[in-house]
Amino acid sequence: MVVFLVGLASSLINAGCNIREGIVFYLLITCVSVFFSATLGMLTGFLLRARGFLVGALIIIGTIIYSLYVLYSEPSLFVYNPVFGFFPGPIYDAVLPVTATLVAARAITALWGCLFLVVLTIANGLGYSRIGAWDAVKLLSVVALLVAAHVYRSELGVSFPRDYITEKVLPASVETDHFVIYYDPGAREARHIKLIADEHEWRYGELAEYLNVNSTDKIRSYIYPNTETRKRVVGAGDTTIANPIHKEIHLVYDSYPHQVLKHELVHVMSADFGDRFLKISPKIGLLEGLAVAADWSGDDFTPHQWSKVIIQAGLAPDIESITGLGFWYAAPAVSYTLMGSFSRYLIDQYGIENFKKVYGSGDFSVYGKPLPGLIAEWKAFLETVPTPPEADAIARARFGAPSIFGAVCARKVAALKEEAFGYYGAGNFYRAGELFSEARGFDEKDPALINGLAYSAYYLGDYEKAAELAGQPDSLSKVDRTILSNLRANALWQSGDVEGALEIFRGIERDYLPDDIQRELDVKISAIDEGGPAERGAREFFSTRDRAIQAIAMEESIQGSPGYAPAYYLVGRMLINTGNYEDAAPYLETADYIGLPSERLASENLRLLGTALYASGDYEAAAGVFSGLALLSPRDKAYAEDFLGRIEHAEEKMLK
Repeated sequence: MVVFLVGLASSLINAGCNIREGIVFYLLITCVSVFFSATLGMLTGFLLRARGFLVGALIIIGTIIYSLYVLYSEPSLFVYNPVFGFFPGPIYDAVLPVTATLVAARAITALWGCLFLVVLTIANGLGYSRIGAWDAVKLLSVVALLVAAHVYRSELGVSFPRDYITEKVLPASVETDHFVIYYDPGAREARHIKLIADEHEWRYGELAEYLNVNSTDKIRSYIYPNTETRKRVVGAGDTTIANPIHKEIHLVYDSYPHQVLKHELVHVMSADFGDRFLKISPKIGLLEGLAVAADWSGDDFTPHQWSKVIIQAGLAPDIESITGLGFWYAAPAVSYTLMGSFSRYLIDQYGIENFKKVYGSGDFSVYGKPLPGLIAEWKAFLETVPTPPEADAIARARFGAPSIFGAVCARKVAALKEEAFGYYGAGNFYRAGELFSEARGFDEKDPALINGLAYSAYYLGDYEKAAELAGQPDSLSKVDRTILSNLRANALWQSGDVEGALEIFRGIERDYLPDDIQRELDVKISAIDEGGPAERGAREFFSTRDRAIQAIAMEESIQGSPGYAPAYYLVGRMLINTGNYEDAAPYLETADYIGLPSERLASENLRLLGTALYASGDYEAAAGVFSGLALLSPRDKAYAEDFLGRIEHAEEKMLK
């Protein structure tokens, strides 16, 4: 009860954060665990007298050990336990709702307590010859329910053995030289399973060379149709998971190429030189740092450049602390980036074999220098890394968010945000706005909530409110304010103030914005300059999230202004996003032939065109496109070279 009162007081202090959920969790976890432990203690105390306490304690310890074994042996990262209740899985999945599965699992625990009471009643009645038919009925009923719960544990969501996953959830599979890939034959990615399998092999070859490993064990790759299914089965929704112990990865293929496949494969392939039992590094920072270092993908800057500006902006935690368990207490974006840069420096400076020794042992003495000295070396190296002048403002926007341990009412806000974005994605912008507004009551400075609320008003057609919301938040970073200025201009544009919108668009064009918004600006400015059907089509396109309406708007734009290239680009992009690569290629080729109004759009169009051609099997044409992209855009050079390597690899396979 003291624990409950402390938690209640904390929730009241934090503006009523999670009071209802906290009460339900207290009843389900604490009260049920007390009931289980108390009835177990009563039974063992009655049956074994002096040794009852010891036996009861051993049983409780045994349940915990068994739960640890389940976590070790099964793919799921969550586990239900009669004593501690529930381990939910990755900390980066901040949403922790009360689910039907949790209720079912705690009901099973309560049934065990009922079984203990029934057995106690029977044992006590034996001494007085008071056992009746009703006692037998109660015993058989409870045992039958427990047996049924065990048999249907996967249907209840309590446990998911591998056999169940590969028979019921992902019943189709394909085997390659280094992988067994399981997938849902009815899902969208089933159409492209050969393409997905080839990407797995390509990434494996890259990493085998970089890490200098050569394992004969095949990696199991589980590809779920959506994050909801992965959350239910594995316990990780938004977090992609690798299991080095059993050499398996759990993916959702929502885009191609997959953004984190290479990162997750590093975790699995590094099992060959990880800890003897857990197959990972005892230093969590090195575990994730190696994955970032080997992947080395980025958007605006490399991890070295990001790390330099993080440190200069005063956003970096103590580096020595995040090599270990302190890694989880820093904001994920910060800790991953810093440790990726540090790990890459150690590998480049001292070689992969030395790093592998440190990775497996956690002992930096391999380098003949203490850890603080190595950190000082790395920081001195970062000083030589060039960064653009706007990097500091970008870093504050990108890395300024707190970790889950430092966020205000993190679970509640995350739950509201997830529900809000669910309604937002489904087109219910009114309900989404209500939930974003409720979440802002706990955290007024979260840019995602402010953007969500403003965009919800915008897509409802309330342009006045959208413009007002977009102009309010002075507390945000410069980058976030610029993003909202783009929305404010959108609202003016939709309201008919074309000149006012264009003035804002041109004003923020020179500021830093995420790539997708920069390209959006290029399209909108060019459409307004073009006028006529191009401007009308673009205005309708950006007024809605309905893909069908957007496609119609662009087709009408093409018919009315056939020389306007961005319309072809936007249609091609939509087709790429739905996996229709062969249909996308002609639109993207036309956009390239006509000529796009900015280098950003031109390079993005080439990137998409090359991907579409490669996915369609036209390797020769794809090679020509990616060769051109490498020359046109220094930022896309690494992406282009990666695909040129894939093409060479694919052509070599065809000749064998």
